Amino acid sequence: MSADAKAQVRSHFRRLRRELGGDASTAEELAAAAAPLLSTLPVPSAVGCYLSMGSEPDTSRLLEDLASAGHTILVPVCEPERQLSWRRWTPDVQLVPGLFPGIPEPAGPRLGLEAAKKLDLLFIPALAVDAAGSRMGKGGGYYDRFLARFRAAGGTGRTVAVVHDHEFLPAGGVPADALDAPVDGVLTPSGFTAVPLVEVYT
Repeated sequence: MSADAKAQVRSHFRRLRRELGGDASTAEELAAAAAPLLSTLPVPSAVGCYLSMGSEPDTSRLLEDLASAGHTILVPVCEPERQLSWRRWTPDVQLVPGLFPGIPEPAGPRLGLEAAKKLDLLFIPALAVDAAGSRMGKGGGYYDRFLARFRAAGGTGRTVAVVHDHEFLPAGGVPADALDAPVDGVLTPSGFTAVPLVEVYT
């Protein structure tokens, strides 16, 4: 698929997100859907999870549940040149302005790849994902770059894209090229699916 065609698909999913408006809150449903997956984690584990914003699936309760279970939580923060670093998150951490206006991040030291490669599980944002594990992000390439470095450094943690139910598409529904890092699973408010389709937790 050409870059222009891919941009059109991304624009379509961006529009659908905007149309969700204030009705996109899914905190309780998302946390309940993730519970069977989290029950398979040793305690404590190191888990990466982003701070949701706007019409993204709401990760606030998921973060709280991870903390209550005793897991170490790292959240991604944007760096120049489209790179990610990580900061520790706890329920009482202070949020401070990040690289982009309006996108807060936890206060505290920034952690690099050495810490991130120890993550056992990563929840990452997406605009859409399909049953083959192809993920469409917002176009910045932050997560594709990070995941390439994560795997090259020996990271073995499972990567799970978090989307709304209608953004989980059949295999082939999301255009992908060689630079797009596939994911290992998909979390929606309805449940968790390992991809390529192997097992489903609901």
